[in-house]
Amino acid sequence: MNSKERLYARLAGKPVDKIPNLNIYMHIVAREAGVSYREFVQNYRKLAEGNLICAEKYGADHVGVISDPMREASAYGTEVVFPENGVPYAKQPLITGDFDLSVLQRFDPLESTQTLDRIKGCELLRQKVGQDYPVIGWIEGCIAEAADLRGLSELLEDLAMEETYLAEMFEVLHEQQKRFAKAQIDAGADIIGVGNAAASLIGPGLYKKYGMSWDKAIVDYIHSCGAKVKLHICGNITPLLELLREVGPDILDIDWMVDFARAVKEFDGSKTAVSGNVNPVAVLMQGTSECVESQIKYCLEVGSATTCIAAGCEVPVAAPDENLFLMDRLLYTDPSRLYSA
Repeated sequence: MNSKERLYARLAGKPVDKIPNLNIYMHIVAREAGVSYREFVQNYRKLAEGNLICAEKYGADHVGVISDPMREASAYGTEVVFPENGVPYAKQPLITGDFDLSVLQRFDPLESTQTLDRIKGCELLRQKVGQDYPVIGWIEGCIAEAADLRGLSELLEDLAMEETYLAEMFEVLHEQQKRFAKAQIDAGADIIGVGNAAASLIGPGLYKKYGMSWDKAIVDYIHSCGAKVKLHICGNITPLLELLREVGPDILDIDWMVDFARAVKEFDGSKTAVSGNVNPVAVLMQGTSECVESQIKYCLEVGSATTCIAAGCEVPVAAPDENLFLMDRLLYTDPSRLYSA
């Protein structure tokens, strides 16, 4: 089976030769492409090159364009800082205390530098891999994007105070989400990743009021465009699991601090496959081979027929190759592959 066949079969609960490896690589992709992180997030050719290397080297069953949370923020008009070897960030919040939403530029993803770069990345990866790998595009979830534009602490306070500007802002963000997702699908993305990390910080009450309907709406929209959805809310999302079942992504990333057996049970019988939840630091970066093997086997034992395996969040650049190679070998359903080179 190739990686795309493998992932799609697994999501359908069908037999596979290897449990799909959905590790998220970003800093490692930049390293393998031989460029600084600054160039990685601004040069789709290097992003694609690094992804292809990582898929081959580490056994990842996907390629994709995840890189940083500032693509949309830049397009909205935020001044973004690009460190040489760090993740881009907003120099200052675009939306300030006066809640003036007129500052939000309604952008065409094909005309903004950073969003176009990601779209071109999807297009190039599709050309390079054909149908051998699924191509995963990426957008920010509404809560995460609001935090990028307003500032995380400020947004959390606004949500708690139920500021009136929020409803209008989320409508704007959702419309732009759709445009950016559709452009990536048109360019060749099979799956759209939706990164909504800030949602793990607001609890089920606020998530149900401000986040859940928008996450469900973008999932439904992406499905209507013929693509699948991978929802990534890193952090402890245990209190949100029941609500996320209603959101209905095809894949839900489960971070290491969530009880994986509980997450698997919560989504049993649903259309959502859980993916996780290896500790990226304690296991993949700092763990012994025995530690890696124990964690992978646990995830496989408690998993279901649709479960995929991945680190709970990005694999650190300092993770030893040996641990990543071992992780991938452990995923083959033929036990003899564990001892192959």
